This record gives sequence, structure tokens and C-alpha cells, in this order.
Amino acid sequence: MATAAPATRWLLIEQPGGWGRHALRQSWFARDVATALLALTGEQGIRVQVIRRTPDRSQPARPRRWAYVDSGAGAPTSWWGDYGQDRELLDLSFDGSEGNSSTEPIFLVCTHARHDACCALYGRPAYTALAAHYPESTWETSHVGGDRFAANVVILPDGHYYGGLDGDSALRIAAAHRDGLIESSYFRGASVQAAPTQAAEHYLRSHLGEHRIGAVVALDLQQEDLARWVARLAHVDGTEFEVEVGTTHASALNRLTCSAGHPAAARVFELISLREVGHADQS
Repeated sequence: MATAAPATRWLLIEQPGGWGRHALRQSWFARDVATALLALTGEQGIRVQVIRRTPDRSQPARPRRWAYVDSGAGAPTSWWGDYGQDRELLDLSFDGSEGNSSTEPIFLVCTHARHDACCALYGRPAYTALAAHYPESTWETSHVGGDRFAANVVILPDGHYYGGLDGDSALRIAAAHRDGLIESSYFRGASVQAAPTQAAEHYLRSHLGEHRIGAVVALDLQQEDLARWVARLAHVDGTEFEVEVGTTHASALNRLTCSAGHPAAARVFELISLREVGHADQS
């Protein structure tokens, strides 16, 4: 809960084969192109993910694919295209003017073993299950943040993060998403929201018993001090709420990932208060 890495826009780049710890720089991409692409997308606040699929030797070779994704749009959308040479990626405009648009879900499963072994150990069963049921929508991806939650799945274009998955639970969250629902048991948060807002939405959804995607909308976030925030959220029925959350650290020290060298305490958000503050049709 409240652990989704921040990202509003994404660039997905297909690159088969092995990835190093930094997948874009340490793979088969031309080094100067990787550096230029990171600088370009960094200037525009776009998160780059390297993606791949298990090769199907029975099929003819095809061009590699790219996708630009805007999770913050009114209707989250992805645009897909093909490329042959790495340098073609530097000509992308990242404004939706190129590629074929789609609002269909994309399931990104982190299997980035060189970043953390947990990602491959737990990510592989989740990827295998999803790829068997949704072969055109499922991709392996590089590090998405939060190795300790492996297996991690990000559902685009919405930017929904899920963690702690295996094959069966990965299928459940995918089915729920396609039905317009959030599977709260595994939901880490939405990448388009700041972590305190993610926490506030979690507590409000729990309070209301609300699982529909889009049924809760974030209106405002105010920081009260270094460890407290007040989020204003609206429910689809027009009711508005103020939810105050604060951070603390889990008391137990644990190795948070497979690659961690020493135990650490994870930050957690606690509910301080939750109150109804009005209705949208009230003056």
C-alpha cells in the first residue's frame, strides 16, 4: 500500500536478450543512444522500461516494438509502434502523434534478475501465468521499484502497481482489472499519485468498501509537517472526504530484498483521521 513508484508517462522499449543491472545501458542497445534517450526522457519526466517476451522460435522474426504511455490523461492511453534501428527511438515526439493508440491493459511483470534475484525468482511464475492467458498483453519488464514486493506487476496504461503475486494471484488481479475493479489485497497504489495520496485512497476505499477503478478521485494534497499529509478525495457519488495520514517505520528490521546487504525498516503510512466534508452538489 502506497508504494507505487511515481510515473505519469512511460516509454516501453522492446529489447530481447539479457539485461544488466541497468537494463537500458547494459543490454544490446547502442550505448550513445541509451544515454541520449535517458537524457531526453528525463527532461520530459518519462519513465523508461525495457521489455521483452520469451522468444517463439516457430514464428518469423519481426521488428522490435515501442510504446509511449500516458497514465495521467483523462483516458489513460498507450501508443504502439515498431522500430528496426536503435536511433529511430530518438525521433519519437512523445505526444501521441505516432503509433497506434490503445486503451487495452498491458501487463508488465518485473523479471529483472540482475537488479534483484527476487524479481526473477517470484516474477517468472507470474509472467508465465499471465502470458499463457494474455499473450498479446503481457511483457517481462526491467526494474519497476519495490523489489521486496516481488512478484510485481504494473498494469498500464492506468499505472496500477500490484505486488506479492504468484501465478494464481496474478491472474486474479488481471481479471479484476479487466472487470474494472481493484484487487485490494495486492494493490500497491497508482503511479500517477504521490505516496500520501495513495495511502489516503487506500484507507478511504477500505472505509467505503469500494473496489471500482475510478470511483475515488484525488482532489488535493496538503503537507502538514514532515510526516503528516491531508488528502481531499471525492467518491463517485459526489461525497468528498478529508483523509489525514502520517508516516512511521515498521518496528521489525528485515532484509527487504534478496540483494539487501543488511536489515532495514520499511516506511509505512498510518491513518490518522478520515471525515466526510461535503457533497459536490452542495453550495
